Formats: sequence, C-alpha cells, structure tokens
Amino acid sequence: MAAKKNSKTQALPMLKESAHEIWLAGLGAFALAGDEGTRLFKQLVKKGAGVEHVNKARISRLSSRAAEFGGEARSAVARVTTPIESGMTSAMNRLGVPTRKEIATLTRRVEELTRVVAKSKTRTQKSRRTSKAASARG
Repeated sequence: MAAKKNSKTQALPMLKESAHEIWLAGLGAFALAGDEGTRLFKQLVKKGAGVEHVNKARISRLSSRAAEFGGEARSAVARVTTPIESGMTSAMNRLGVPTRKEIATLTRRVEELTRVVAKSKTRTQKSRRTSKAASARG
C-alpha cells in the first residue's frame, strides 16, 4: 500500500507541473498571437497606404484625362455647330425670317403702341362723355 500512496504522491506534483506547463504554453501562444497580430496589422496598414497612394495617383490622372477630353469635346462641337448655325442664319435671312433681336424689337414697339392706343381710347371716351354732357346742358 505504501507503494500506491508513494506513486499517488509523486503523480500529483507531476500533474500540477504538467497543468502549469500547459497553462504557460497557452499564455505564450496568446502573447505570440498578440505580437504577431500587431506586426501583421502594421504590415497591412503599410500595404494599404501604398495601395491608396497608387490609386489616388491613378484617379488624378484619369480625372485630368476626363477634363481634357471634355474640353476637346466642347471645342469639337463648337467647330461643327458654328458653320451650321451661320448657314442656318443666312438661309433664314434669305427667306425673310426675322431674328430674335428683330422679334424682340418688334414686340417692344407693339407693346408701346398698345399703351398709346389704350390711352387714346380713354381720352376719346372722356371727351365724348364731356361733349354729351355739354350738349345735354345746352
């Protein structure tokens, strides 16, 4: 029986030591994961910054090209539309179609004449009333 007790007493410290070693291995793994995680995070941030820098440069170049293309397109449209517009204007003039400016001038003159006629009507109506009143008195 002393042999059984002796093996139990020896096994207990070995079991404690083994459990402690497992605990330490777990702590070590946790610390290593923390260190590696921090290092990996820093590497990812560095790579991300590089990619962002490259993509910003690409976007800037594309924006410049788009602006240049837009300017070129506007000037191309102007080169095409100018002769067409001048041809249309000359054809309309030959046909006797008035321009916008001529229509605006005529519109102002018609409005002015309308006001003059309206004033003239009110004066005529007033003078008729006064002459009727004078002949009725007379």
